[in-house]
Amino acid sequence: MIVHALIVDDNEETRNTLSSILEDKGYSVETVENGKKAINFCKKVSFDVALIDVILPDIKGTDLLCKLKEIQPKMVKIIITGYPSIENAAESVNEKAEGYIIKPFNPEKLLEMIEKLIVDKQNEYFRMFSEVERAKANTPIFRYQNPEKW
Repeated sequence: MIVHALIVDDNEETRNTLSSILEDKGYSVETVENGKKAINFCKKVSFDVALIDVILPDIKGTDLLCKLKEIQPKMVKIIITGYPSIENAAESVNEKAEGYIIKPFNPEKLLEMIEKLIVDKQNEYFRMFSEVERAKANTPIFRYQNPEKW
């Protein structure tokens, strides 16, 4: 399975570094330098993971999390920051970021985190579908195909 990744960072060197790390592992990568482009891209293309800088020129990374969650709820969202603080870490968690990475980052640990989060997200959806199927099997309205025979 090819993993599709979006990198949102205003620093070109960071975008290139992250892109190289992910592409070397076989990921399909797109990069953008601001939140507006990220939003527009996510409306057109489906991504498995997004790496989002917390400080962007046009929007806070944590605000972008909210917007991307609405557009692509199954996408794993990871905040990346060179300016860690309790405030932006708490805000990231409150906005449902699945990960939080501080620059400079260890490439191996970054890849481990991404892979684990993607598997966790997939498992979450498999569990959800299983629960829905189980609920259907235990709910009379779904068990009977012909309501006239009730």
